[in-house]
Amino acid sequence: MTVIRKIAYNTIFAAGARIIAVALSLVNLGLIIRYLGKEGFGNYSLILAFLYIFNILADLGLYSLMTREISRPGVDERKIASNIFTIRIFVLLLFLGLAIVLIWFFPYTSQVKLGVVIGSVGYLFLSASQVLMGIFQKYLRIDKAGLADIVGRLIQLGLVIIFVHFNLGFFSILTALIISCIGNFILNWAFARKHISITLAFDFDLWKKLIKIAIPIAASIVLTLIYFKFDTIFLSLGFINRSSTNPIVDVGIYNVAYKILEGLIFFPSMFVGLIMPLLSKFAFSSPDEFKKIFQKTLDVLIIFIIPLVIGLLILSLPLVVLIGGEQFKASAPVLKLLSFAIGLIFLGNLFGHSIIALNKQKSGAWIYFSGMIFNIITNLIFIPRYSYLGAASTTVATELLVTILMIYLIYKTINYFPRFNIVKPLIAGTLMVGFLYLFKGWNLFLLIGGGIIVYFVVLYLIKGVKKEELSLLLKKET
Repeated sequence: MTVIRKIAYNTIFAAGARIIAVALSLVNLGLIIRYLGKEGFGNYSLILAFLYIFNILADLGLYSLMTREISRPGVDERKIASNIFTIRIFVLLLFLGLAIVLIWFFPYTSQVKLGVVIGSVGYLFLSASQVLMGIFQKYLRIDKAGLADIVGRLIQLGLVIIFVHFNLGFFSILTALIISCIGNFILNWAFARKHISITLAFDFDLWKKLIKIAIPIAASIVLTLIYFKFDTIFLSLGFINRSSTNPIVDVGIYNVAYKILEGLIFFPSMFVGLIMPLLSKFAFSSPDEFKKIFQKTLDVLIIFIIPLVIGLLILSLPLVVLIGGEQFKASAPVLKLLSFAIGLIFLGNLFGHSIIALNKQKSGAWIYFSGMIFNIITNLIFIPRYSYLGAASTTVATELLVTILMIYLIYKTINYFPRFNIVKPLIAGTLMVGFLYLFKGWNLFLLIGGGIIVYFVVLYLIKGVKKEELSLLLKKET
């Protein structure tokens, strides 16, 4: 099987797996929201946001570094992968321990504080699974990770149904998350070892070398998380979210929309992750091939961005009501705003990975630092006045700033300005809008399915997807 066909297979399978996983996640989310209510879900979201921050601090860029380093010719894959995995575990224990200590200094309820202690176990296994993605990407076996993800979510959903039925309380919902993370890790570990036999490894000379390389990548990731999750922390603090009568309820309203965002942005991360080994391979050996792969990847992302943003803008209200019920109608305007952020995050995945492949992660860190400063300032200006709508607007503005700066850095590095081929996708998207408005009384799932069919059929008819590209993916050369 050619590399192109492997990428096509993995993309199609992983996209299908992700659709199933997102559907399971949304069903699970709906059950949790209805069971916990506005304030309970706000506390649950706050716990996950707090742990997410320390989980990312522990990342050190090791996920991206794993993909890049084991993709280089002639390397000792087992040695590199094992040491990176061990570093990840060691740093995770350090930062999650720090989270458990620091949470007691925040003005939160005992439920939130104890929840962080309990939830840290789940994040230990979740983060350990994430670093293994580098192996799946290198060997183009994202299908295995997709299968593990589905199994993990099925475990969580099954447990949530049982725990809700027996009314076992708030902490049982966290327990379901922990058990699902453990199941997901066991499967990912078993699948990864078929390609590279990972063990705990303590080559401290290699650790120093890897950490030195990882620091600029880690800085970029850490700075990104500041504006990716700190808005939830800002919303939860009454002295910042001063216009709110109940900041924790605002956290719940904001995170219903944000959970939809998180479910959708996996696709570009997965797809670009599959392309990353090729970008790394040709970044210096063949600049023209790098530009070609970069542009083709951008074209594919744009094809998906446009219907996604359009669909969320039109269907935001029925989506949030389906997930959270009538009590979360206020989440619809948040989702409308965040739909633009989702589109920018799609682009940012490609630009960010390209910057790493071009070995410009130090310059990239300055971009994310600028985004962090901008995000903190604008959050502190707009959250006190507009609460969750201010947080959503700030997220969009920050993603736009970071995207523009990344495009400029890539242009400076390779003297290439990406072409945004949006005309044909916009034509198809316009007809999709007509369909959604014409049949707006239909069931939500029929609307989504029909809209997707209309968009891609029109796109194919107007040659937005070229026949030669489709035939290239179907070639049978080995």
